[in-house]
Amino acid sequence: MNLTLTLAVTDLDRTAAFYNDILQLSTERFVPAEGHQPLLLLRRGDATILFCELETLEAQHPALFQSLYRHPLGIGLTLEFTVADLKPVLRAVDRRQLHLVYELVDDEFDRREIWLHDPDGYLVILCQESGA
Repeated sequence: MNLTLTLAVTDLDRTAAFYNDILQLSTERFVPAEGHQPLLLLRRGDATILFCELETLEAQHPALFQSLYRHPLGIGLTLEFTVADLKPVLRAVDRRQLHLVYELVDDEFDRREIWLHDPDGYLVILCQESGA
């Protein structure tokens, strides 16, 4: 089964910088057709996260956004990624003085996690397992 998750973001460039430069996760820009606004794709295994600017989604689906604006973006959604090494991510977070919500070393399951919010408030958990 493939999974595609579409997330609204306020600024595609800022989102790309966060996921590429800070989290070290590769994204790619994608223009679905001529005249359409670009999207940002983050592929991991059989899952794809599609980041789309808020204004574009609102223009395509106005009824959906009547209730969406009642809550901030990111509420109730957590994105978890397994990475090979957290050290470069932690250095990038420190350089940019970003807030880590939580840092965990779980000896029982032999894994280490960091939790932080992306620019639009989506909670991102990066996990390094000892065998990774």
